[in-house]
Amino acid sequence: MKSKNYLPAAGILFVFLLMLSCTGQKKLQKGNYDEALNRSIVKLRKSPSNKKAAKTFYQAYNFKVKVSMEEVYALKGSGDVYKWERIVERYERLNSLYNEINRCPACLKQVPDPNQYTAVLDEARNNAATVRFNLGLEQIKLNSIYAAQEAYRHFFKAKVYVSNFKDIDNQLQNAKDKGTIHVVMEHIPMHSRSMQISNEFFENKIQEYLYNLNYEFVMFYTPEDAKAANVKPHHYLQCRFDDFAVGQTSIYEKEQAIVKDSVILKTVVLANKEKQYTYGTVKANLHTFTKTVSSSGLLDMRIVDAKTGSTISQNKFPGAFVWETQWGWFNGDERALSVDQITYVKLREAYPPMPQQLFIEFTKPIFGQLTGKVSNFYNRYSL
Repeated sequence: MKSKNYLPAAGILFVFLLMLSCTGQKKLQKGNYDEALNRSIVKLRKSPSNKKAAKTFYQAYNFKVKVSMEEVYALKGSGDVYKWERIVERYERLNSLYNEINRCPACLKQVPDPNQYTAVLDEARNNAATVRFNLGLEQIKLNSIYAAQEAYRHFFKAKVYVSNFKDIDNQLQNAKDKGTIHVVMEHIPMHSRSMQISNEFFENKIQEYLYNLNYEFVMFYTPEDAKAANVKPHHYLQCRFDDFAVGQTSIYEKEQAIVKDSVILKTVVLANKEKQYTYGTVKANLHTFTKTVSSSGLLDMRIVDAKTGSTISQNKFPGAFVWETQWGWFNGDERALSVDQITYVKLREAYPPMPQQLFIEFTKPIFGQLTGKVSNFYNRYSL
């Protein structure tokens, strides 16, 4: 019986905890107090009597508090406009550490009374909210769309720090109203005298996509909706087909003379019941047809400034769709044909889709290009 070389489970755990302890000491020596604390807390939860981990935790905690408070004092004396936000971050990390220690009995033995920073954190949050609120008010006074958007960002941040700060909700709504860009998508004109084709499906898909774009400072309208809401647009989204063709038909015919050798032409069963084969050559003429119906178009998309009439952005998006049907027939000996060729000649010519469906199909790639461009363009107006 062969002996097995393995480390008992207890031994594995010991090695793992030892590594954690050593790593924690290294992190402490390098001044990485957060990592040293995290590792030593994990260690003490698993092995409360570990002296090395306890020592690392005690030292790292005191260093962490000392360094954090020195940073707070330095920030308070600085000219950094956002200093209170950075102070909030430090107090929140210290309070998070307080919570971790209270969930670790072995840690509480080393630091029986960890510091909690409730009152000073509330004060710092209030100061941070005040700074953001005042910056928002300054931006609103500039009376421009982009300044209003910046004001909204400041008010939003203020609400994060103090949810009920002054009249923050009213200020947010006011900033959003003044910072929202209203975009009217005009109807897409159609010019097709030979076929009754509607672009309603294509246009509705675009409108549905635009309505679902969740950008804080952009609203999309149809011309009718904008008129009903008495909205004054900032942008017009204009789409025009420079050209499109539906149902361009082509038929390709191919004739093949097929010769196949060594084909069994006759089988004779002899008196001894053996089979005797007669081999020869067989021939067939194969006619195959491929019919394609091509549809394509080029859409011009422009974003136009409603006030000046100037084009802000312009792109052209191509789209194409090819429908195909195949069939065939032959004369001669079927044995000359391959399995695929036999399947081919059993096919019959299929009828192509209606022009309306062909139009919808070639606009699908256009839809993807257009919506991607519009989304990228207006993404700049997200929060």
